[in-house]
Amino acid sequence: MTAAPRAPRRSREENGTRSRPVSRQGELDVLRMVLEEQYARHHTQLALLARPGRPAAGTDTAAAVTAASRRALDDLACALRHLDQGRYGTCRRCRTDIPIAYLAHRPAARFCPRCDAASTPAVESGGGARRCEPRLPGVGKTAGPA
Repeated sequence: MTAAPRAPRRSREENGTRSRPVSRQGELDVLRMVLEEQYARHHTQLALLARPGRPAAGTDTAAAVTAASRRALDDLACALRHLDQGRYGTCRRCRTDIPIAYLAHRPAARFCPRCDAASTPAVESGGGARRCEPRLPGVGKTAGPA
């Protein structure tokens, strides 16, 4: 048996639908919403871990989760501050735009994937994503999203 011939695929323009290109700023605006949601989630997680009367079982695990949430809050707060200042998403070495997908996985990235891979071992261990200073007082020792 032979398969029935398929009709040729038509482009979006031929179908009458056009996809508008998304601007870099539009992508950054969407990423801002995602980062703000992640910040709120980690902030809530820290508040739940710090509540009085929490069972003492699994204190090592709770301490590890608390430390990871604080680090995530630091990275997210740094990314949100840089977004507010208009200096987020550009590689500090080669000055190219860092891909949005890369920023989504590494919010505090300062280098594009190419420069990150070529960086020194000290920077590689942090994914080129270390630290935004100064740390501010508050839950998780960071400033909240603007």
